[in-house]
Amino acid sequence: MKAYLFNTENSLFEGEAFEDPEMLPYEEGITPVPPPEYEHGQVPVFDHRKNEWAVISINIARQLLNISMATSTGSKL
Repeated sequence: MKAYLFNTENSLFEGEAFEDPEMLPYEEGITPVPPPEYEHGQVPVFDHRKNEWAVISINIARQLLNISMATSTGSKL
């Protein structure tokens, strides 16, 4: 079945894949819920608690990426 990938650290949409439906509950960063349509300058993010996608601006996504990178490298912003 078609599945949708998201980054487990910042929930940003990463693409599509095909996965065995029985394996989905056991894998992180993958959902059968398709992301909504989005426009240039926007990116979908997956909300784990609501099990749904939201669309944010690319500027906010860049901030999430910067925070994620700083946390994983141990540097301070």
